[in-house]
Amino acid sequence: MRTASGCVTRLAAGCLLGTALAGAAFAAPEGTLNYGTQIQLDNWNPLVKSGQTYTNIPYEGLLQVARDGFTLEPRLATAWELTPTELNLTLREGVVFHDGTPFDAEAVKKNIEWIMGSGTQWAAGLSPIAEIVVTDATHLTLRLSKPTPTMADRLATRGMYMVSPKALESGSWDVPVGTGPWTYDPAASQRGTKEVFHLFAGYWNLDAVGVDTIIMNVIQDPNVALNALKTGAVQIDELPAAVVAAASAAGFGVKKTPTLVQHFLFLDRKTTFADENVRKAVCHAVDLDAVTQGAYEGVATPVSQRFLEGQYGFNADVQAYSYDPEKARQYLAAAGNPQISLTLPMYPATATAMNLIAQMLREVGINADTQMMTTGQYFTYYQTDRYPLQINTSATESIGPLDYYQFRFSPTGTGNPFKVTVPELDAIVARALEEPDRARQEVIWKEMVQYLYDHALDCNFYLYNTSWGYDATRVEEPPTTVMRPSALRYDEVRLIP
Repeated sequence: MRTASGCVTRLAAGCLLGTALAGAAFAAPEGTLNYGTQIQLDNWNPLVKSGQTYTNIPYEGLLQVARDGFTLEPRLATAWELTPTELNLTLREGVVFHDGTPFDAEAVKKNIEWIMGSGTQWAAGLSPIAEIVVTDATHLTLRLSKPTPTMADRLATRGMYMVSPKALESGSWDVPVGTGPWTYDPAASQRGTKEVFHLFAGYWNLDAVGVDTIIMNVIQDPNVALNALKTGAVQIDELPAAVVAAASAAGFGVKKTPTLVQHFLFLDRKTTFADENVRKAVCHAVDLDAVTQGAYEGVATPVSQRFLEGQYGFNADVQAYSYDPEKARQYLAAAGNPQISLTLPMYPATATAMNLIAQMLREVGINADTQMMTTGQYFTYYQTDRYPLQINTSATESIGPLDYYQFRFSPTGTGNPFKVTVPELDAIVARALEEPDRARQEVIWKEMVQYLYDHALDCNFYLYNTSWGYDATRVEEPPTTVMRPSALRYDEVRLIP
């Protein structure tokens, strides 16, 4: 059941807090936030970004999640009601895009239609929408072709940022045109090096914004990132794992936030990994403790499964595959000792981990190599049919077990580029969707997680934490969102005078 504001009843307190913040009176936005990031900006299309580092500044979505990463809060939509057949939305009044275009139900409809036709992972998430019905300027209904319990949650992802219809029609992504607190200043920016944003005077919730200007500085060298904090060039810096301890030792604050559960993606289950014995061999071949310590220096931790304890769908009976090279060789023997050769794509931030994993696979008889790419190249190709095995994840999977299945294992899932079907898994999901009782439905989702483990359809999970270093004399502790890549809550940042 949803409250009038659209919140899940058992989480109403957190939702009321979010609603209260929207109307709370803060001091007028002032000062400049200088921020350091490893991520380079290429364009402003929000559907093809690997995180929210930049897009979270000029864009907003219909809904958002609280700092816990799961509780839904209002944003451009003030209320919502989800049934098995439709999602009804009430929109905020008085909102305009940066180009002066009114934000209304027709603008939302155009955005949803654009996303549905984009061919991206976000399009797959909206595939249950059969019809979009606009009632008036502030009300619309998404009619669903099948029950989708997480449809409202999908609207709170970075793939559902609202873009001005004029910008969509232009097809240009040189400048972002959203409804967010800040507008982009291309004249003051240096693409790929420095991006500058100024307060949007027409923003609907100016009282809740802390800073007037944001300057994003691209700093990819770990030592340069640390020096940027030491010299005062930035107040907040996304720290590479290699300098987290040094930043703390130097007296800077360090905020670590769980960001992603990464895991082995057996993309080619049609040929290379069609035999579950081969998959189990890979699961046992890798020492995740060594990988997380050696490659991520303690900012990553092995976990047993895709969902963490306390999350919907977590199955306490599922344990991680043990590191056991001998057992890995036995499973390969059971598969007939196939000659397997594969390449692991990597980019600078993952190079150490991928090289360690490739070495471990070679030790059990799998011919594994690595291929270095730029960050942009990597995120263009990592989830395609170019690579039979990959180590990563998608924020889409984090929404819940239904989304995990639909993205990674359904025949039409974006994360299933070889379009492999698993009828037994499909049947489990069908039973879950037919079960109206949430508690009984969760039992079925746990059954799905158990099936994935038993057949090694997914394994070797580790929780990765993003680390922010900050100067506690100049800025309050960075406000972040759990399980959202690079998600600083920029509007909640407060500088210290």
